Amino acid sequence: MASPKHLVLDEDVHRALRKRKAETGLNVRVIGNCALRATLEGPLLSEAIGQLLVDKGALTDKEFQAIREEAMGGICSEARNVDHLVRPTKRATVTTGSWEIRELVLDLEESYQVVEAWVKDRRLRPITLHRHEGDEYLVVLAGAIMATIDLEARIVKAPDNLLLPGGAFHSITPLAKETRLIGVLSSPEMGFHVANGKS
Repeated sequence: MASPKHLVLDEDVHRALRKRKAETGLNVRVIGNCALRATLEGPLLSEAIGQLLVDKGALTDKEFQAIREEAMGGICSEARNVDHLVRPTKRATVTTGSWEIRELVLDLEESYQVVEAWVKDRRLRPITLHRHEGDEYLVVLAGAIMATIDLEARIVKAPDNLLLPGGAFHSITPLAKETRLIGVLSSPEMGFHVANGKS
């Protein structure tokens, strides 16, 4: 019989779970499952509520879309520009969350950029929700990612690919230490451009 799989959690998450266990009397498994379900199903629930409001005539589809866009803007108000999300390194790369990113090609004339990203630590933290002007095409070379696009989560495993439409709010979370990907941006993102170790 196979042994059960366990998540490896950071110490601050363990502390929060122990505190919640003491407050509620529930075991950690129940609390963890509830938290994960809420995280995974939350966007689906908000979409379902919006659709019900449209179906019942409380809102038009256009009004719902406008409210949704306003809410998304509020969520990302501090994180629209990649420049604010990345830190340059001395290795001519940038880091953000658990990602390290290197620009492979920058063609300003043809208006595209190719970057490579890999996981730099075991914490598996995402790049914060943000958006680009142009499309971004990702090819997962190894491991897997969870891509959140306008609050809808998708799992993409190597060797699959994913299109992030221009203007869509998105976040990419590595799901394994060995995760690597290539990104092609149809409009260069200068936050990923590093010259002489400076972004």
